[in-house]
Amino acid sequence: MNKKSSVTNNKKLELGCGQRPTPGYLHQDITNQSGVELDFNCQIWEIALKENSLSEVIALALMEHLRFADFTRAVKHIYRMLAPGGQFLFDIPDIKIWCEYLYYITHDMPEKSPFSKEHVYATFWGWQRWSGDEHKCAWLKDDLYKHLRDIGFSEIFYEDTRMFLLRGISRNRFKNPADAHLYIKAIK
Repeated sequence: MNKKSSVTNNKKLELGCGQRPTPGYLHQDITNQSGVELDFNCQIWEIALKENSLSEVIALALMEHLRFADFTRAVKHIYRMLAPGGQFLFDIPDIKIWCEYLYYITHDMPEKSPFSKEHVYATFWGWQRWSGDEHKCAWLKDDLYKHLRDIGFSEIFYEDTRMFLLRGISRNRFKNPADAHLYIKAIK
């Protein structure tokens, strides 16, 4: 449901903004955060915006928290809201690389993993600091690309952290290349 419906000129949306909303975007989250004014306090697929109304949607450290069916439901709704040429920018842990880290740990080569066993486990299943902080899906890059194309995105690019840094968004993990994520730009 909409909390403030007076914002109609903004063409950009941040999903799962948490406690760090990015200036210049409409903001969505499923939980209220102290001091954060949400435009949409609902599931992604419940956001009441017109078809083709957005130029950009960003989601940082969010998509892995959705079940596979909800991931698809959310991305289809994002696609619907984006105008032709609009961009969906998001990241998700690079499960192939995290599997390699887990392999090293479980095969008596922990020195080859840049992270502790606990950190690797948390990347697979979430840090679980609060309800909803669990990871529920993971994608291999090629499977993710195919899925996005099947939904209708015409162009898909593997990017890096700069796509978020240029928007004023920074996270500690951006400083560590071993903290492997797929940074995806999908264009409608």
